[in-house]
Amino acid sequence: MPPPKRGGAFPHYGDRNSHINKKQRSGQPVYSSAAYGDLPNDRGPDKPVQRSIAPPPKLTLSARDMESGLVALLDRFVANETTPNANKDILHHARELRRLLCTRTDAKSQIMRELDEKRPDNAASVYIPEYIERKVQAAKDLPPLPPIAEPHLHEAVFTHRTAHVNPDDPKQSNNISLELDYERLELLGDAYIELIASRALYNRFPQVDVPELCSWRERLVENSNLSKFSEAYGFPDRLKHRAHWDVGSKAWQKVVADMFEAYIAGLVLSNPENGFEIAENWLTELWAPQLLGFREKIIENPQARNELNKLVLVKDVKLNYREEKRMTYDSGSVQRFFIGVYLTGWGYQDEWLGSGEGQNKNQAAVSAASAAINNSPVVKNVARQKAELMEVKRLEREEAEKQEDLIAREATHGNEDKNSNAKLDSGGDTKRKERKGDAQGPSPERKKKHSKKEKKEKKCKASTDDDSS
Repeated sequence: MPPPKRGGAFPHYGDRNSHINKKQRSGQPVYSSAAYGDLPNDRGPDKPVQRSIAPPPKLTLSARDMESGLVALLDRFVANETTPNANKDILHHARELRRLLCTRTDAKSQIMRELDEKRPDNAASVYIPEYIERKVQAAKDLPPLPPIAEPHLHEAVFTHRTAHVNPDDPKQSNNISLELDYERLELLGDAYIELIASRALYNRFPQVDVPELCSWRERLVENSNLSKFSEAYGFPDRLKHRAHWDVGSKAWQKVVADMFEAYIAGLVLSNPENGFEIAENWLTELWAPQLLGFREKIIENPQARNELNKLVLVKDVKLNYREEKRMTYDSGSVQRFFIGVYLTGWGYQDEWLGSGEGQNKNQAAVSAASAAINNSPVVKNVARQKAELMEVKRLEREEAEKQEDLIAREATHGNEDKNSNAKLDSGGDTKRKERKGDAQGPSPERKKKHSKKEKKEKKCKASTDDDSS
């Protein structure tokens, strides 16, 4: 039985050049048997094929290729030698040699240089998430964070009391108070921060009133301000806790601010000699933009309300100051009141004159009155009418005074005439009485005067006689 044919009767061992006469495919090279040393004239069925093997061509590598090859060999060498028992000096020198080869000027290929010149890669090599970039921008202008020298205080600043609680051990809750956390340090740090803020304001604003200084101090030490510093330095990311907070809530904002206050306490406690000075210099530098932005409230005309009253108020005329909208807070958490002034009288009914704003209602009312005096045409019209009315009243008053003076003068002249007539009558009566007395004899008064005169003359005469004797 003949053996079956292999491969579907394909002549595997037939003439190897039997396919030469077939149509060649496009792009396919044609191989010649002469390249392998075949001699078709000497070839026979019983004669073996003789081949001659050409020596391999000699390869020549450029300096750039050699460098790239050395880099590849060094990479393989470092990979093979990186074992637990490897010689660190050898690995170090191998890595250093690789780095020097890669940093040469001609290490980059010509095609890459052309690509970089024509199509440069302008994108950042490392992608920074948006929230990280915000933190970097917030912290780039901040002063360096002073370190806390004591490790246990540094750890306590970033430890919440819940971190000491093991939910699997209920007996551990009795010893929680023995562990130090940021809340206990915050009690002391809060006092230090308020003292430093008071010193910064007291020394730099000697001309500002105390109530306004208190308002500025509140703006420096409020939680919203301290939490910004805490987040800029990355304090919340370092907090160890087992609690759950809403990041946007006020409770979380207070935790972040308390961590900053605890850090101030850690600075002071870890360095009893210079800690307070370090904390004061650091806080003052953090507050410097706010301190430069504080301005004393200047009221251009503090007597504006009195002046407006003098311009428009008379009997049955009223000025009404009232809030035009609700109180708000500005960027520095300072209250802002909005007051308007309205006029009733002089032909107007609840007429708007001006508006103003201020940190309190009195400042806002003064600002509204000043705006009304400077800008309101109604005030100018009313002031003109009042001036005319006052001029008329003045003339009427002067005329009335003249009439009163005239009447008083006439009354005075009449009384003088009566008095003169009365004097004349009294003088005639006196003369008549004297003549009548002379006829009847001296009166008792005249007799008394006469006796006194006689006694005086006798006394003088007696003294004269004594002197002569």
